Amino acid sequence: MKYGTIKWDAKSNQLLSTVCRNCPDPHFQRRSEELPHIGCCAYEPVFTLFEIYKMIAAGETDFFMEQLYRNPRNTIYEYEIVAGAFIHPLFYSRGPGESESPAERYERLRQSPHTAYQAVDERLAYAVCQFFVDGKGCGLNPHFKTSICRSFICDAIEERLSEEERKQLSARQRMIRDEAEPFHRKYRAIFQEKGWTLGDNIEEIMVYLQELNQQKAE
Repeated sequence: MKYGTIKWDAKSNQLLSTVCRNCPDPHFQRRSEELPHIGCCAYEPVFTLFEIYKMIAAGETDFFMEQLYRNPRNTIYEYEIVAGAFIHPLFYSRGPGESESPAERYERLRQSPHTAYQAVDERLAYAVCQFFVDGKGCGLNPHFKTSICRSFICDAIEERLSEEERKQLSARQRMIRDEAEPFHRKYRAIFQEKGWTLGDNIEEIMVYLQELNQQKAE
C-alpha cells in the first residue's frame, strides 16, 4: 500500500517515506552546519522483549549479544535495552559568546522535572543513532527495528496527507503497536514472576525465548 509520501512495507511491517532523506520537520533540524542532517535518526532506540525475541527467533543471538547486550554504549534495564547514540563533539563545546555548552545546558535542564524533557531534546540534537548509515538511513535489519522506529511519521509529513490517508496511517501505526506492546507486557510479567531480569538472567531469558520460538513453529 502506498499513499501520499508514505509507503507501507508489508514484509517488515513498517512505514517508510522518501521525504525523510531531506527531513522537512523543524523539530529535527540540526543546531549547526557541522552536524549531519539525519532527521529523526537523532534518536536512541529502546529495544523491548519483542525485538529481543525477534532477534533470537531469527537465530541472530550473536548479533543481539554483541551489538546490543555487550555494547558498552548501551544501557540495560530490567526488560529493555537503550541503544546509546553517538554524540557529536560540539555537544561538549561552548560556541562564541555562549556561557555554557550544550552538555552543561543539558545537565542544568535535567535537574528539574519541569525541564527534563527539554534536556532530552538538547542532547538528541547532537546525537546520531548507532544504526544510522550515511547515505542509506537505518542500517538495522528492519525485522529488528523497534516499533517506534517502524511506525514514527513526523508532523511535517503527516500534514501533507489527506484525511483518509491519515486514517490509514493511524491504522498502520496501531497495528505495529498491537504487535509489539502486548508481547512485551506479557513476557515482562512472566519474567517478573520468575524474578528474572536482562541484567542478571540473560541466559535464562534467551533459553526461554528460544523455546518459545520452537513452540510457535510446531
